[in-house]
Amino acid sequence: MPAFSIFEAPSSRLDAYIALLEEAAAWLWARGVRQWRPGEHRAARAQLLSLLHRGCLILAQEKGRLAGGCLLTEIAPVCWPDAPEDALYLSGLVVSRWAAGRDLGGRILDEAMQAVRRRGKKRLRLDCWDGNAFLKQYYLDRGFSDRGRVREATYWVRLFQRDL
Repeated sequence: MPAFSIFEAPSSRLDAYIALLEEAAAWLWARGVRQWRPGEHRAARAQLLSLLHRGCLILAQEKGRLAGGCLLTEIAPVCWPDAPEDALYLSGLVVSRWAAGRDLGGRILDEAMQAVRRRGKKRLRLDCWDGNAFLKQYYLDRGFSDRGRVREATYWVRLFQRDL
């Protein structure tokens, strides 16, 4: 079985990453999970590009086929009560359905931690919808600590941090 290639990608791959996020959003909504609204990532392209200019895009592929990824940035989301300079913030961790069940998400998180190290940072932070029990446990199982929950707009998010 071929292995995934996981790497920091140029900003020219942002649209392919957004397409993968939109695919995941449609799949989630079809199953009643209201975590990502279909169309929201395409609509936020300029914002995602801005975040990317202060971070990096991590992508995974197998035989040239995009399988997953995430975006890392130095810009703290508004939900975080503090913003230390030694942190990177992860958003949009996604794995294509065809690549699911092979621990690709965990491998992308490991590469994200390597990016934290390469940039001289000390921690990786992320948040997720507090209503997704599976996802919260997923992050705990991968070494993240629960940093509490905060209100964001009309819903609650759970904050997670993993230190080097």
